[in-house]
Amino acid sequence: MSTTLLKQIKLPKKNKLQAVTFRGFGGGWNTVHDDISMDPRFLVTAKNVVRTASGASRVRFGSQWYADVAGTATGTIIDMEYFNGRLICVMSTGQIVSVDHPIATKTLIWSSAIATLLPGAPSGWTNGVTQVDFVPFRDQLIIHNGVDKPIIISNTFAVTYLQDLGSGSNINTPIGKYGCTVSNYHCVAGITGAPTEIYVSHTGTAGTFPGDAAPNDAINIDVGAYAPEGAIGIRGIAGFRTNLIVFFQSQSLVITLGEFDADGNHKPKFPDTLPQFGLLGHRCISKLSHDLVFNGLFGTSSAKRNLFSGLYDSKHLNEHIENIYRRRVSLLTDEQQQINAFSIYDGAEHTATMYMPDGFAFTYSFSEELRYRGWSYYEDQQWTCAAPTFLGRVFFGTGTRIYQKGNAIHVGEDYAADKILDRDGTWANNTAYVAGALIIDPVDELPYECLIAHTSAAFGSFEADREARPTYWELYEGRGIDFDIEMPWVDGRDPMNVKQLRFGTVGSKGTAEFQLRVYVDNLYKDEDGVEIYDPAVTLDLIGNDAPGYGADAGPMGGGRPSNDPRLYSIPCKFKQIKFRYIGSVRKPLLIASQSYLFSKGKFRR
Repeated sequence: MSTTLLKQIKLPKKNKLQAVTFRGFGGGWNTVHDDISMDPRFLVTAKNVVRTASGASRVRFGSQWYADVAGTATGTIIDMEYFNGRLICVMSTGQIVSVDHPIATKTLIWSSAIATLLPGAPSGWTNGVTQVDFVPFRDQLIIHNGVDKPIIISNTFAVTYLQDLGSGSNINTPIGKYGCTVSNYHCVAGITGAPTEIYVSHTGTAGTFPGDAAPNDAINIDVGAYAPEGAIGIRGIAGFRTNLIVFFQSQSLVITLGEFDADGNHKPKFPDTLPQFGLLGHRCISKLSHDLVFNGLFGTSSAKRNLFSGLYDSKHLNEHIENIYRRRVSLLTDEQQQINAFSIYDGAEHTATMYMPDGFAFTYSFSEELRYRGWSYYEDQQWTCAAPTFLGRVFFGTGTRIYQKGNAIHVGEDYAADKILDRDGTWANNTAYVAGALIIDPVDELPYECLIAHTSAAFGSFEADREARPTYWELYEGRGIDFDIEMPWVDGRDPMNVKQLRFGTVGSKGTAEFQLRVYVDNLYKDEDGVEIYDPAVTLDLIGNDAPGYGADAGPMGGGRPSNDPRLYSIPCKFKQIKFRYIGSVRKPLLIASQSYLFSKGKFRR
C-alpha cells in the first residue's frame, strides 16, 4: 500500500515595502505655514521655478539678447511699450527709439533735433526723465512723462506733441505722470501741484481739455475727497471695462464716466471704493480679460466687476506668502523705489510677475479656466522695464540692451539660460580685453567670454587667436539659472514610527542635471534658516528626456536618468523626511512627481 504525501503549498511572501508618490507641487510657494505641519503639496522654497497647469514645477524660462540701442540714442532705457509691431523705448535723455520685430531695426523717432523740425520749432523732452506712462488711443500711442507736454506717436511712427485738433494748440493739455483711456475719454493724472486731480478729455478726443474751444465737454475733478482715507496723491489710473479706476497708495476709487446732466455737463459718478487695495506704482497694473490684477503695499490684488450689482469684488491673492511679500515691499522706503517696481502678465504661461528693483520677483501662476494657482519667486532679474506683445512674447530692458524672454509657443524660443547671446562688443585685432567681457566672433556671431585679461593678436582671425591661447576664451552659453525646490517635512501620517527609505525615482522632463538631497528628523537648518547639517543622502540626476546616460552624460555624478525603471537605492532611516531639488541649469527641466518605497519599523530610533 502506498501513500501519496501532498507537498506543502508555499504562499508568496507579502511585500513589506510600502509605496508613496507625491504628484506635483500644486500649492506652490508657502511662507505663512511652518514646514513641520505644511501640506506636502506646498513648497517651502520655490526659487526660479513656475507652477505649471498640471501642478509640476518647471525651471523658469531664461532670456536671449535681442538688440542694443546704444548706437542709436543716448542715455538708458527707462520704459518701453509694444506698439504696431515695434518696441517703443523711452530713454533717460528724453529721446525715443523704435525697434521692430523680428529684424531689430533701430530708428530714432524723437529727440530735440526732431522736435525743432515741427511747426513752431518746439524743444524736445527734458533730459533726466525718470518715468513715463503709455496710453494707446485708437491707432496712436500717447506718452506722458510728468515733466513735459505729452507726445503722440502715429501708426506710421511720426511723433508730435499732443494738441487740440481744432486750434492746433497744446496750451491746455495737462502735464501729468499717468494716463489711460476709458469709455472714449483720455484721462490724465499725477499733476504736479494737484496730486489728486484728474483731467478728462472731450468725448472721442485725446488732446481737447478744459479751456479749449467748443464743442468741449472736458472736465477736471479732484478725487481726493472721495477717497475713504486721506489721500497723499494718485499712484496710477487705469481704464477697465466702462470704469476709471483711480489708485492711491492704500485704496482705490471707481469712477463711471459718460454721465451728463440736463444741461449737457459731464457729471461722473462714484459708485464704489476699494479700501485697503492700493497701488505701489503705475507700472504695477495688469489688465486681464475678466479682472484687473495690481500690486500694493498689502499684497497682490484683483478687482472684478460683479455682474449683478455692477460694483467691484476685490481680494488679495497672496495669502500664502503675505509675510514675505510685506517684508520685501517694506524695503522700498520711498515713492521712487516703489514706482521702479513693475509687473507683467505673461499670457503665454499665465503668470503675473512683479519685478523689484533689487532683482527679486514674485510670480503668481494661475488660470481660472483650469482652476489652478500657485506662487514662486525669481532671483537675479535686474530689469528696468518689460513689454509684452500680442503674440505671447515678452521683452525686457536694462541699460541700453533689450532681451527677449523665453516662451513655449514659438519654435526655438524656449530659452533655458539667462542672457543667451549677450555681448559687450565685436572682436577686433590689437584690442585690450578684460576678464569677464563677452565678445562676438564676427564670423560665426557667437559670444565668447574672456577668462584672462589680455590684448588680442595684431593680425589674424578671432578663431586663430582662440586656438593660439585656448585658456583665454570660453564659449558663452548664457548664465545658468539657479533653482531650489524644497518640500516640507513629511512623516507618512505616522510620526512616531521609524521608517526605512529603500528606493526612489523622480518623474521629470528635460535634459538638465540636478541634485536630490534628502534630510531626516529636523536635521537641516538652524534658527536663522542657514543649512548646518549635511543631507542624509545626495543623489545626482538628469532630466528623463536626456538622450543617454553614463560617465559622459554630465559632470554631476554621471547623468543618471531620474525616472529609471530599475530604481535607485536611497538608504536612510527617518521619522520625518524632507526632499530638496537644487541645481544650476542651462537646459530645460520640469519636476512632476517623486515616488519612494519604504518600510516601517518600531518606535525606537
